[in-house]
Amino acid sequence: MIDYRNELIGQFNEIRGMINTLEKRKTRYKGLDDGKILVTSCRGVPQYYFRKNGDKKREYIKSARKDMIRLLIQRDYDEKLLRELKPLMKRMEAFIKGYDIGMIDRVYSGLCRGRKEMISPIRSTEEMRIEEWYNSFNGGKNSVEVAVAHKTIKGETVRSKSEKIIADYLYSMKIPYVYEPEFLLKDRRHIFPDFAIYSVRKDKTIYWEHLGLVNDPEYAARNLKKLISYEKSGLVLGDTLLISLESAESPLDFEAVKKKLESAL
Repeated sequence: MIDYRNELIGQFNEIRGMINTLEKRKTRYKGLDDGKILVTSCRGVPQYYFRKNGDKKREYIKSARKDMIRLLIQRDYDEKLLRELKPLMKRMEAFIKGYDIGMIDRVYSGLCRGRKEMISPIRSTEEMRIEEWYNSFNGGKNSVEVAVAHKTIKGETVRSKSEKIIADYLYSMKIPYVYEPEFLLKDRRHIFPDFAIYSVRKDKTIYWEHLGLVNDPEYAARNLKKLISYEKSGLVLGDTLLISLESAESPLDFEAVKKKLESAL
């Protein structure tokens, strides 16, 4: 079950930004009479009238005063939208405060061992899902010999300094990952992406390829074909497939790596 808190907060902030914009736009309407603009049609041509608050009669606005018409109609729109958005924001704020999907796991996790053994939880807990994921994604499947070994904090041997940086970051952030798992392409070939990463929040697997020699034409062409094969096999670049790039002139941008991970996870 996906935790939508971040998405809800993002939408809440977007609505708050709209309200702030509408409040600032009120200065445009200073000096306008209070009232409503009425729109009718004559032979398919819009006709505009204005009725001041408290008046029974409406005043026709000539088409030559389009700027005034546009301003009055914009004011009506802004006021109506503000009336709708303000209570919506309050309802969202209250909902977000009470939104706690993690409660489902905590009810089970807080039980003693004896109770847990007698219970079938309504869904797998976070710890269960991570364990199940690790059991299905054994790493180290690439049989190609490592030319230059780099040891990660986790104790794994990786092929480059940049892969070590990525692996150590994943480990330090307690993000479940395996190095060089086996992936079956659509054409039945086996391939070994650098990392498989588990998004606990989204309950999905994300593959990561680090391309460290993009300035080498042969290397770049070979890996472009690899990325195309991934996409043909169902992976989506930027969603379930992430890449990082570097060359001799442009080393790994670690801040970009972190942003990609934060967005994907």
